[in-house]
Amino acid sequence: MKEKPSYEKYPVSEEEMGKRYKNWTMSLARQMVTLYQVGKEVAGEKFVERLKEVYREQGKKDAYMWIKFSGSKPEDFKDCLGLPKLQDFIDDSFANFWNGYIESTAEAFEKELNTCPVAKIWSQEPELCSVLLRENFRGVLETLNPKFKSDGFLKLLTWGDNCCRFRIELKD
Repeated sequence: MKEKPSYEKYPVSEEEMGKRYKNWTMSLARQMVTLYQVGKEVAGEKFVERLKEVYREQGKKDAYMWIKFSGSKPEDFKDCLGLPKLQDFIDDSFANFWNGYIESTAEAFEKELNTCPVAKIWSQEPELCSVLLRENFRGVLETLNPKFKSDGFLKLLTWGDNCCRFRIELKD
């Protein structure tokens, strides 16, 4: 196994590093809001549309990473039954917690997330999630199975809702 580079050898505990990483997360979330605001100010909807394109394309690439990291296989996505394993892995990785599913069948997967580490800060630009995360996941879904369709978020914490809720369906 490769040795850790010196810049990753922190002189504090893992618990303390967790606190410091949370600070980094908050700082990066604020920077994303600022960049989004400046982009919209300078280029308006052209900026937003380009951002959607870029995040959707990134999602297509990310799909392969999420399949590998979640221990899934491409054949798991012939229908919606493989989505909980993949989506739970993603959500757990980003500290988004949930209490079961609204629906988990071969035809549809629907889930609500109750927590989000960046919701408070991203609420300054409530559409940020629906622009970035929706488009990224749209790209992921297109790669997993072109028959997967989602209208994006039905509810969002950044909109003031009590959860983030999304639905994915298998369409012909």
